[in-house]
Amino acid sequence: MTDSHYIRPDRVFLGENTRKEIRHALEQGQLKAALIPLGAIEQHNEHLTLNVDIVISTFLCQQTALQMHPQVTVAPGCPVGYSPYHMARKGTLTLRKETLQAYLYDVICSLKTHGMQTVLTMNGHGGNTNLLSELLPQWREELDMTLDEISYFPALNNDSRAEILQGYHDLKDGRLDTVARQTALNHASEEETALMLAICPERVRPVTMEEYDQKNLDYAHSLTDRVRTYLEPFSKEGWPQAGANPENPRDRARQEDALNATTAKGEQLIGIFTRYIADHLQQMIQATEAGDTWPPV
Repeated sequence: MTDSHYIRPDRVFLGENTRKEIRHALEQGQLKAALIPLGAIEQHNEHLTLNVDIVISTFLCQQTALQMHPQVTVAPGCPVGYSPYHMARKGTLTLRKETLQAYLYDVICSLKTHGMQTVLTMNGHGGNTNLLSELLPQWREELDMTLDEISYFPALNNDSRAEILQGYHDLKDGRLDTVARQTALNHASEEETALMLAICPERVRPVTMEEYDQKNLDYAHSLTDRVRTYLEPFSKEGWPQAGANPENPRDRARQEDALNATTAKGEQLIGIFTRYIADHLQQMIQATEAGDTWPPV
């Protein structure tokens, strides 16, 4: 953690510092909290790379740490999340929830050992939502730390999203004429595509709807025995007969909605999400310093 006015963007990552720099920041009381980004390696339709969720969450953590410098560092996150329902789509990886929870516990314990009293996990993947909700009270008591989990999704409700994103605007106005189109706005669609265009446009591939339709993709039928066996324990109600996650209409709707994405929309969203995370983390730091319980009673 540097004392200079300018902070190189990579230096907010814990691993990009020396032991001397981290020791000094802790001893001087400058470094007060850590963020741990969570994500996934899973399919994001035809146009986005598999690492969307961890790329977005890591970037938002970095921007938050830069905004709050020198109070915050970004600890190594876990790139693979809980994504069994996407395993029919090639490239997806998934962990068991217990594996991811164990990783987080060990990282948090390491941070605590060095004197870090405030840690926030920042999730960029819907499948990881509430991953720690049942464990946090136990961990807070055991480790005597201010711990929490957050996602950037709740920073905006649907009405607020409608002011930025065309898909949500059309939803609000009743212009999405199928259930598939109405429920396809939260994954690999306009929002995530806009964020990726702003963060790393090289990870957004050009795909037309003509190209998409020519592939005649079908992820609900004709599964290999290996995929079907893998999916069986995770199947939702009614899925054993349908096979894999039968989202083909939503897949197409997502691909179509993604065409509305622009870099400017992504930059606007980044500003909103970063402020949301920073506000939450600042409240946690203040609670730690005041000796108050977390979450507030």
